[in-house]
Amino acid sequence: MPFFLGSEVNELRCSWCSKIIKEKPIVVKTCCSNKPKVFCSQRCYESWKREWLKSQEQLRRGRSL
Repeated sequence: MPFFLGSEVNELRCSWCSKIIKEKPIVVKTCCSNKPKVFCSQRCYESWKREWLKSQEQLRRGRSL
């Protein structure tokens, strides 16, 4: 599950929609990635999280077969 990090990042664009971030970003890191993901809004974060959870579930199902 992704966990939140501080907002000290050098990214200027959202990892999901590529918009320029003008406000305080949402920064999360997953267990399978060394690079933090930066999001411009809660909406982008929720969209990314849905897709990430789907892919994690597919990977999990693939192992059990």
